[in-house]
Amino acid sequence: MSKIYENIESQLSELDVLQSIYPNEDEVVIQDHLVFSMMKEHIESGGANPPPGKSLPLRLNLKIDDPKCFVYVDCLVPGEYPGSKLPEISVRCDSMTRQNQRELNDDLQKFMNELIKGETCLYQVFDWVGENAKRYIQVTDDKDSTVDVKEEVFIFTRLWIYSHHIYNKNKRRDILEWGKELQLTGFSMPGKPGVVCAEGEDKQCEEYWRRLRNLNWKRINIAHKETVTLDNPSDDEIMGLRKFKSRLNEVNFDAHQNAGRNYHMDLGKFFDYLSEHGCKEMFHMLFGVEGRSTS
Repeated sequence: MSKIYENIESQLSELDVLQSIYPNEDEVVIQDHLVFSMMKEHIESGGANPPPGKSLPLRLNLKIDDPKCFVYVDCLVPGEYPGSKLPEISVRCDSMTRQNQRELNDDLQKFMNELIKGETCLYQVFDWVGENAKRYIQVTDDKDSTVDVKEEVFIFTRLWIYSHHIYNKNKRRDILEWGKELQLTGFSMPGKPGVVCAEGEDKQCEEYWRRLRNLNWKRINIAHKETVTLDNPSDDEIMGLRKFKSRLNEVNFDAHQNAGRNYHMDLGKFFDYLSEHGCKEMFHMLFGVEGRSTS
């Protein structure tokens, strides 16, 4: 077997171990299910199916008890890991100043540089963060003392969600109403296949995805996730990141404008719609083929 096959096999085994150590579904989060699916298909096919062409993004949402807060560990796991490369790791915590956050990441990198290449290390990294993160969190009981003011970090997220189909009227209603409630922009394309794009604050997008995946689906996954981190952004800056300016609404590209149970979307019209909103490259990400315009 190729080295990439061995690496992916090790990554999947390591992920199984991590999910048993951190069993809650919101602890170890796979952030690109298309990449994850391609990894599994590569192994299950004995290497016949191609491996993903990009790194697998993971996040550990780590709860700290004293002081009570969450630490977020973002990982990019490349195909060369654990063979010849280490994963890219960054740590963020809303209870840390930017300086302390920078120091934590610098010290974590020093720790990782001492790890043995060729061996899986994510649990060692997660364990180190869990043991050491509290040292970088500033807590004071003195109301008159001066505390570093934490700059507000805003994470803008865009989720591309693929479903085998979206027919059910109740699901279609929930998709739109939850999007409105969570102040998300984007669209829902019902039919077969079904696609939902939701964009807004990361926490709101995570809540949206949690609600959606808990519904009864034949198949649903996050095909792609995009994130941008901004410090103290203005409303105009956030609006400028949005590909879709109006609240999450339903779009229909059925050739016969028929909302019946077995209707299929005109994917040429859908490709044109994506092109108009500056994201035509997502067609290939969603369907695995190049898009073609109706014109």
